[in-house]
Order: sequence, then C-alpha cells, then structure tokens
Amino acid sequence: GVQTCALPIYPSQPGIRCLQQWIRQQTPVQIELCGGGCLQGRPAWVDADFLALHTEGGSAPVLVNRGAIALIRPQT
Repeated sequence: GVQTCALPIYPSQPGIRCLQQWIRQQTPVQIELCGGGCLQGRPAWVDADFLALHTEGGSAPVLVNRGAIALIRPQT
C-alpha cells in the first residue's frame, strides 16, 4: 500500500497564518511544484494534506498535495 505522511496544520506557524490571510483576501498565488510544474489561482482552503486552488476557468478547485509544493508566492 501507499503510505502518506500527513503534515499537521499549526495555526501558530507564520507560514500557515500567511496562507490563511491569502485565503481570506482571495490573493492570487503562483504555486511551483517540486517536479517543476507551476499552477496559478486563488487559494480556497488548506488542510493537513491539500491546498485547494481555484484556477482560471475552473468551477471546482484543484487539490494540490502540500508535500508536492516547493514554493507559493503571491501574484502582484
């Protein structure tokens, strides 16, 4: 079977607080993946395993595994 390691969410951590602020403000972000891919959109929510991202033209959010994220930056 496939084993996964859930990354706990600690709201006291600065990175989680920053991400939650971007979610509240619907800040557009660019996500660079560990494999070299790139996604753009607005973060909808985050849990222990995934970040939900609303992309342009998509009605349902894309779920991005948090372990696959190398970088998240706000788009200005």
